[in-house]
Amino acid sequence: MPLDSDSDYSEQPTTQIPREAYGCGSCSRSTEAFLTVLSGANVGMSFPLQDGLVLGRSSRADIQLTDHSISRQHCRLDVEDGRYILTDLGSLNGTYVNGERISRIPLLDGDRIQIGASILKFAYYDPIEKSFLLQIASASTWDPLTGLYNRRFFMEQLELEIGFARRHHTPLYLIYIDLDEFKEINDRYGHLAGDQALVQVARQFQAQVRKEDLLARLGGDEFVLLVRRVEESNVVELAERLRQAIQSLRIELGSELLTLTCSIGIASLSNLDGTQEEMLATADNALYQAKAAGGNCVVFPSRS
Repeated sequence: MPLDSDSDYSEQPTTQIPREAYGCGSCSRSTEAFLTVLSGANVGMSFPLQDGLVLGRSSRADIQLTDHSISRQHCRLDVEDGRYILTDLGSLNGTYVNGERISRIPLLDGDRIQIGASILKFAYYDPIEKSFLLQIASASTWDPLTGLYNRRFFMEQLELEIGFARRHHTPLYLIYIDLDEFKEINDRYGHLAGDQALVQVARQFQAQVRKEDLLARLGGDEFVLLVRRVEESNVVELAERLRQAIQSLRIELGSELLTLTCSIGIASLSNLDGTQEEMLATADNALYQAKAAGGNCVVFPSRS
């Protein structure tokens, strides 16, 4: 016997949508210009645009891309008569739009820009598209708890940095950090308290590193720092600063003040064949040695 659409068996919505909400997906068409990285070192990242932005590899660029085939100040975006104008800034490898090398050109919605080995899409998005785009970009790049780079992004960058360091014979170091006895905080105070502690630890680390260094949370209470183009002695000093910064941190949990320590292992690319797996494994082994020594110390095998 077929079910009557008016019977109690018919499926009814559990939430009623206000009548005025219908059609709101198309009622606001205000748009904002974005650059989205489709391929290259910063794939997945999106940047809202404004007048007078410089794109480049330098930490001083308004939009910094960590692709080593991009010039320090590669190109510039300006707004003229409501249109975005892209200008090459004398870059070594040139700036291309839809496959054509350009010196200066107005951009159209959907244009694809190539700088170095990176391809970016220029597009206008409405508020709904913008929200979705930023959520996707955030998930592919950032750790949601600490705001540091996440494991996925770090691993992609590590591979690129190893290649660059090999080609140009520049120093590259990996600092692997693990908090000592952190499980006890979760067990005693709960995971919410543990999360609060991790956020404070991340901020403490950020205060000690350069803007050009790559700091990430690998997961749990494990952090990693990629340090470029510095002397070996400076890397050891940096690791000691990180260790001391955590030791001096006071974490408030209710009426209690907690202290933490960390163990640190360092790997140098110069002593390895150069795969990201080997570099991580070497730093992890050094970290294990630091743990075995009682924790709260730095181990750098190349200096032993």
